[in-house]
Amino acid sequence: MRKIYEHDYRMPILIALVLLVILLVIYVSMGKESGSLPSETTLAPETSAAETTEPAEKVPAMPAVTFKSDLSAYENDMDPQNTNAYLLLVNKQTPLGSAYKPNALVSVKDARRDITLEKTAERALEAMFIEMRAQGFTDVFVTSAYRSYEYQTMLFDTYIAEEKQKDPSLSHTAAKELVLRYSAAPGTSEHQSGLCVDLMTNGMSELDESFASYPVYAWLCDNAWKFGFILRYPKDKTDITGYDYEPWHYRFVGREHAYAIYSQGFCLEEYLK
Repeated sequence: MRKIYEHDYRMPILIALVLLVILLVIYVSMGKESGSLPSETTLAPETSAAETTEPAEKVPAMPAVTFKSDLSAYENDMDPQNTNAYLLLVNKQTPLGSAYKPNALVSVKDARRDITLEKTAERALEAMFIEMRAQGFTDVFVTSAYRSYEYQTMLFDTYIAEEKQKDPSLSHTAAKELVLRYSAAPGTSEHQSGLCVDLMTNGMSELDESFASYPVYAWLCDNAWKFGFILRYPKDKTDITGYDYEPWHYRFVGREHAYAIYSQGFCLEEYLK
């Protein structure tokens, strides 16, 4: 009886083990075919992971900035820590209003009359003029910087009167439209921000596109960003800025933003979008 009992007890266990092995083989086979095994879904090549997580670089890495002159005392002005503070947009769509006046206005050293500029921008401008002279450009000077709302009103009205004098058939509205191509209405002038300057050379009698014919202009196109300045109204951006090409007009935004704008070929409106 003992032998019969052992035989009857072991057979069901053996059959169960065989069935379990068969089921396991079927499961493994199905997993490989469907790709559902954990080992195949969680493991991926290291290069794939890097490719999916690494962000695209929009702005080229800023090259090392070097100067002929020792401008170390001006470094914090050319490349200020609070960079976004100098991204103020002033144009026909975003006026400043009559009450706006920048803080800390100081006299511009490289001007031939008493004009002022925001303090950090003026220090960066000083550095740019020091380097310009070291590069041999000694006949450049600032002809305009900060303008108050009241001064811009007087200037704008004068331009309208001049246009009407040149062509008496012009209505006030028509004359104003002409002036708006080269001058800002009160409250919309970037000069009111205290962050921009107009440059001239000894060979010029007035502000005009002839500034682009002087060697200093080519130098500024390549180097103004190092001091935190940009060409504010480029030749190919007039439909965006709303103003004619002004090779003499430079705006301070700080080196970080100036390089990004320069390297991508943007105007300020495009950059701020």
